[in-house]
Amino acid sequence: MTLDDARLRRVASHCRDGQCVEAISAMEELVRDQPANAELYHQLGMCYSGTCRSHALVNVGVAVSYFERAVSLIGPAGPPLIRAQYLDSLGNACLQDRHPETAIRYLSAAADVYATRGLTDDWAREQFNLGNAFCDVPDSSGPRKWQLAVEHYGRALRVRTRERDPVRYAATVQNLGTAYRERADGDRASNVRTAIACYSRAIRIYRHRSFPAEYAALHNNLGNAYLCLPGPTDAMRRNIRRALRHFARALEIRRRDQRPYDYAATQFNRGQAYAKQAELDAGAGLDEAVRCFHEAEECFLVCRDSGRAAAAHAELAKLENLTRRNRI
Repeated sequence: MTLDDARLRRVASHCRDGQCVEAISAMEELVRDQPANAELYHQLGMCYSGTCRSHALVNVGVAVSYFERAVSLIGPAGPPLIRAQYLDSLGNACLQDRHPETAIRYLSAAADVYATRGLTDDWAREQFNLGNAFCDVPDSSGPRKWQLAVEHYGRALRVRTRERDPVRYAATVQNLGTAYRERADGDRASNVRTAIACYSRAIRIYRHRSFPAEYAALHNNLGNAYLCLPGPTDAMRRNIRRALRHFARALEIRRRDQRPYDYAATQFNRGQAYAKQAELDAGAGLDEAVRCFHEAEECFLVCRDSGRAAAAHAELAKLENLTRRNRI
């Protein structure tokens, strides 16, 4: 056995035992002696991205640099499927590092490789990832991003059917619903109704007992969709009641002591529903709206999300103005 073989076995042993820090140290020692080993750089990227498990050294920026080195070393003429794997890893790390435009470039390149070779499951995965990436593109890029997300999720669903792959089907149709809910192209009411239909399809797979987190997220999304469904005043009142029922179901899972961040997000949404009710019905629901936004602000602060805590505080300021108007 050579020295490098012994070190590789030591790396494998550390990984198998969940000793991520020790594995990274051993690989970084090894890559200094093998600077042209693309697979070592890829493995280091996987470790630093926390793909296998969370650990003290997770650093997505470092992961991106290792993945970039692996892609560079293998080059355009390298084995296509290995190159596609590296491009996929790099694209997802860029997405995790909040660089969706860069992620789109790498994920598209990986998708092209899989399409050329007829690897439909891998191609569908990249279409799903591309949909996610377009959702994360900054709003300053314009509303077109949501239409592009819709198109990529639609392509993924050509492969990810309910019969063939129900769980991935549910994940894709859920995200498709969100893309339709935000989509600016076409009729607004039609887009929101399509979103509701997508969420309803997904929730038939994501049942309460088997997928509690996804079940709660879908009820939260359904509540948001009903809140933004345009229509006459009576229809808006009915949709607020529907939204509140969905938020209540989400909170059966999203409990403050167990899932404080998710609890805060749903309470924020409930606050918006009650605030909308107060605008329509001369202050009805105003006290409940205030309570929801207060709880959301408290939980967001505990979870160290100052931005969303500030958003909840801003909603409370709007309610104070509404209260003053109702007193006049």
